[in-house]
Amino acid sequence: MRTAVGWATAAVVGVLTACAWTVAGSASPGGPPDLEAALSVQFPGLRPVDPPPPPWQLCTTAPGTRAPRLDPALEEAVTSGYASDEATLYAYAWATSAPMVAEAILGQAEMEAPDCASAPPSPGGGAGARTVDGWSGSGWTGVTIRTVVSGPDPAIGETRLVRAEEVVVLVIAAGDEADLRRVDDYLAAVADRLG
Repeated sequence: MRTAVGWATAAVVGVLTACAWTVAGSASPGGPPDLEAALSVQFPGLRPVDPPPPPWQLCTTAPGTRAPRLDPALEEAVTSGYASDEATLYAYAWATSAPMVAEAILGQAEMEAPDCASAPPSPGGGAGARTVDGWSGSGWTGVTIRTVVSGPDPAIGETRLVRAEEVVVLVIAAGDEADLRRVDDYLAAVADRLG
C-alpha cells in the first residue's frame, strides 16, 4: 500500500521521465537548446577537428584603439571544428539566459566591431584589408569581420558573431571564397537543428 509521500514521489519521477525525451538538435520543453547536437553538422570534404579555445578578442585594432571583445558574461562555449588541407571552420556557441541578453551581447559587439577595420593585418609582407559588415540569414543576425591578405601567402579569413533568440554563435573560418560560403550553409544547418 502506497503512502501519500510514495504517490507524490512516483508522480514526480513520472513527470521527470516524461520530460527527458528530446529530439537531437532541439530544445527540450522549457530547457536550454541542445547546442552540441546543433553544431554537429556534416561537411563533405571537411573532417571533424577539435577547435582551439574561443578568442575573447574579435580582432586586432590600431594601437590605442580598444579591440572588440566577446562579452565576459559568456562562459564556457560548446564547440565544433572542421578542417581540410586548405580550410578551417571553428564554431563556438552559448545559450544565454534570455533573448534580450543575447541581443545586448550582439549590440555591444556591433558597436565596437567597426574598430576592427582600423588595423588591416599584413602577415608575410602582403597587403591586407579588413571589412566589417552587418549580416543576417536563416534567422541569425549579427556582424561579419572579413580579412583578406594578398601577396606571397594570400589568405581570406572571416569572423562572424551572430544570434538567434537566446543563442549566440561565433564562427571563425579561413580558406578561399568557396570555403567561406560554407559559413552561410553551416549557420543555416545549425538554425534548422535548433528549430
